[in-house]
Amino acid sequence: MKRLTNLIIAAHPDDEILGCGGMIKKLSKEEDFFVLILSSGAETRYEKAMENTLKNNAVEANRIIGTKKIFFENLPNQQMDIIPILEITKLIEKYINKLQITRVFTHHIGDLNKDHQLIAEATFTATRPIVGQLVKELYSYNVPSSTEWNCIEGEKNFIPNTFIDIKDELKYKIKAMKCYKSECRKYPHPRSPKALKAHSNYWGLVTGLEYAEPFKLIRKVSL
Repeated sequence: MKRLTNLIIAAHPDDEILGCGGMIKKLSKEEDFFVLILSSGAETRYEKAMENTLKNNAVEANRIIGTKKIFFENLPNQQMDIIPILEITKLIEKYINKLQITRVFTHHIGDLNKDHQLIAEATFTATRPIVGQLVKELYSYNVPSSTEWNCIEGEKNFIPNTFIDIKDELKYKIKAMKCYKSECRKYPHPRSPKALKAHSNYWGLVTGLEYAEPFKLIRKVSL
């Protein structure tokens, strides 16, 4: 039987671990997971040399959780709104077609981070349900320190409806996140190891588990 192909779309290095690290670790023995990071995460925050550091961090972090392959693009960090949305959409479509992706995980469109919002919008367009669309399942994921920081009400709130038990995988998620030394913070920041454990515990308790990663199912097509 052909293995299911998954694509995790992330605006910045570390988003993929924060949102999906436990799930990837849990399912990577049976499914193929690819990660697409669309910006270096360094521009506007660090010196140019930090780009290579973050790429190396990403490679090591994704090795820990079992990602099959990671891809990097060079969209401008925290400035994706200067790029035509069509260009971002076509970039995502390129990887979907190249890798023959059937399930996609992207940012939540209501995140505080503008790059996250734009990536979500572009992904929704790239996976639109046209005839011949490869992607049959589309999910949004939660990024601690972005998703919960947007003070909005209504339909753009993150209300997950799919939960993955990561009790046995949480330690690997935290270990992977620690590879991003520049992105980790001290407690009580949401990106601290202690806070990530508490965050996973909260979503677990919401759904009768001890530790979980939350996702919002956007669309699923069953054949």
